[in-house]
Parts: sequence; C-alpha cells; structure tokens
Amino acid sequence: MRIKSLYIFLALVLGISLSFYGCNKISDESTSAVKLVITRITGVNWTGDENSVLESDVLVENPDTGETTVQNDYGNAYIVSYPYNPNEDTPSFYENVQLKEYHVSYVRSDGRNQEGVDVPRSFWGRISIMIPPDGAEHQVVFVLVRANAKMERPLVELRYASEEKELEVTAVVEFYGEDLSGHKVYVKGTIPVVFANYANKE
Repeated sequence: MRIKSLYIFLALVLGISLSFYGCNKISDESTSAVKLVITRITGVNWTGDENSVLESDVLVENPDTGETTVQNDYGNAYIVSYPYNPNEDTPSFYENVQLKEYHVSYVRSDGRNQEGVDVPRSFWGRISIMIPPDGAEHQVVFVLVRANAKMERPLVELRYASEEKELEVTAVVEFYGEDLSGHKVYVKGTIPVVFANYANKE
C-alpha cells in the first residue's frame, strides 16, 4: 500500500509540474504560447522626425504667423511575436495576438515622480492591431505625450523662463492584449523624453 501511495504521489507531483511548464508567462500578465518583444521604441516630434529620444515641444509656434499650439507627440513601437515552442514550424491561427490597449507613465532618474507635479500624469489609450507570430517587426503607432499634459504641471511651467528649462524623463509604455485563444499577452518598453519650449524654425 505504501508503494502504491508513493506512485500516486509522484504522479500528482509530475502532473502539477507539467501544468506549470505549459503556462508560459510574460511577467505575471501573460499566459499565451507566444512571446512579444519590443525591439525598439521611437518618438516623432513636431517636425515629423523619428528618433530614439523624443524631443517634446511644450508649445509649438508657427514661425510665419506666431500662432502657438499644443500638440500630441506620437510614438512607434516595433514589436516582434514568436512562439515559445522553437520546434513549431507552422504557427497556429490562434497564436495571432490582438493588442487592445496601452498605458504610458513617466519616471525621473532622481526619483521625484509625483504625477502632476514632477512628471506628467500617466494615461491609458486604446489600440486595435493584430500581430502574427511570424518573427517580423510590426509597427504600432500610439500617443506618447498627450497635448492636455502640456497644459498642466509640470510641462506648462516650461513655457516660460524658470529655473528648470527642460525636463528629462523616461516614458514607460506597456501594451496589453490577448491571442485568439483568449490568453493574455503583455509587453513593456521605454523611451527617453526631453520636454522643453524648443525654438520652432522653418
């Protein structure tokens, strides 16, 4: 009886171990059989230039008319998806990933991270893009800095002469979605952002 009980115990332990092995998690937010990787994030400034560091202008001035506006700044995330199983020749249709929303927050290197005082407020955004597990880069365009944030502290204070004429932060961008089997998928990346009232020239 003891030997039989031992076999049953070992079988239960093995079953539990295999069940954990089958749940490939990306952080604690994903249970999908595919993995998303952000290869790079770039920012697009008011001139339309794409760079690995976003220079965010808090007040854009038309050099011809002198008219001033505040504008959204956009980001590009280049995302690759591939199956966890390296021996999988043909990915399943159900391993396609649908990204649905994203979250942007900002942090400073000095640890002063109070939203609306030291850094802009974090926000959620909605997207809808399908990413197949084909190992290729897929571009996801999203709002990296909202125009509304440039009308609030601390960015609005950069319009005028002050002790701090620019603000350097790191934008943390998190994408959420699910594969076509309904399993959660999550991936995170970062990009440096420098806020200032840049001189706008033709």
